[in-house]
Amino acid sequence: MLHSTPPAPHPDPIEEQVEAPPPPELAAVAVAPADLEPRVPVEEFRVNNVSLPANLELEGEKVVPVRLTNISGGGAAMLYDSSEPLPDAGGWLDLALPNRAKALEVEVKVARRRVHMGPQGQDQQIVHVSFPSIRRNEQDAIIAYVNNIRLYENKQYTVAAKVMLEVVTGRRRFAKFTGETIEIRPDMMHLLMDDFDAIVGAEVMLTVMAPKFADHIDVEDVKVEKVEIISPRKAEVEVSLANPDDKVLLFIRKHYPGVAKGRR
Repeated sequence: MLHSTPPAPHPDPIEEQVEAPPPPELAAVAVAPADLEPRVPVEEFRVNNVSLPANLELEGEKVVPVRLTNISGGGAAMLYDSSEPLPDAGGWLDLALPNRAKALEVEVKVARRRVHMGPQGQDQQIVHVSFPSIRRNEQDAIIAYVNNIRLYENKQYTVAAKVMLEVVTGRRRFAKFTGETIEIRPDMMHLLMDDFDAIVGAEVMLTVMAPKFADHIDVEDVKVEKVEIISPRKAEVEVSLANPDDKVLLFIRKHYPGVAKGRR
């Protein structure tokens, strides 16, 4: 009796197409090219609202004042007091930050712009720029400044305390103006002033009064950042403090305990 050898089983065609995984030592280095690129921290491109004066140098010869309205580590938006377009080539931004002893000099390139009307009907532009060649230490300085703003905003009080400003520089030197506070934080104050005619950029001495003038606190190295006339006799004034600290907030807590409301 003859015995025939059974045919060898055919391999499953699907299994033939499956490749064995690479050895562990090779799998560890098989990284996609995109993963080899350095990751940029999100903070560098997070836009933050600010109010920062700066100078913009155009084509190496013309310098114009601007005010930054928001900023990130990758670019900014600014107000420019003119309706004439800026050169597409951009220029250099000279930006002084409170947390830097020396001003930043950052290359900027215009991304887009639009015409804007200022609070007094003047022609302005809102100009968005990128920072094509900014260095990492400059980005870190911008991010540190923005983070400090957030800390200050968490220590903000809304209170109507009597206040006096005495101008110490410029054409209105020695002029005194009275009013009251609207909001107070360690680095900046928002005030409502009577018959105010000091100009933006003037340096002033600021005095905050206790109720019934029982006490007061003087603050030096204060600068007028923004003035908005809201009626013939009233102006909203924003001032910045060169040396931010909590001493004014402590004064407010002491003398206005039932009025001051901090944002925590």
